[in-house]
Amino acid sequence: MRVRPCKVFAVIVGGLIAFQVNAADVATPATNDRDVSALHHLWNSYQQAVARKDAKAMLDMYASPDAPVLSALASQSYAVIKAANKQPIPRTFPSTAKDDVVGEIKLPPDQTKNLRIETDGEIGTITWDYSAKVGHGQVVWSVVHTNDGWKIASALFSMNVPAADATNGVN
Repeated sequence: MRVRPCKVFAVIVGGLIAFQVNAADVATPATNDRDVSALHHLWNSYQQAVARKDAKAMLDMYASPDAPVLSALASQSYAVIKAANKQPIPRTFPSTAKDDVVGEIKLPPDQTKNLRIETDGEIGTITWDYSAKVGHGQVVWSVVHTNDGWKIASALFSMNVPAADATNGVN
């Protein structure tokens, strides 16, 4: 039995149309609300793991232990630290989730505010402002919806050191 090319084409096109219709059904406000709620839960779980100093739980929230984590010194902080060191220093510090988690459990939990969550249901961002003894700044997580739920794909954070605040009259 021979299959006609136009019949195969019609089946493929029909399948694609059905997929697009079903995909449109998935992108409803209720789904977005569920995703935002799930991302809020991810953020809360991470903050609780930090407070418990539970490195394994924190690392499990990343898509990979090698997920990139990049910190960047704010301009004034960079100037203050560079002047104190009297030599060139890097302005950004690349790391991995595994290394960042090890460092993060050694510090007291940050104070956080201005949590913002954006998602299209597949990818998203979670951003917030933090304040700690060692400084303050903003954190940005890029997140991805995996087969195992929402995971942190990468993290960026800015660093403003207290000495820079003092030179700017912030303290």
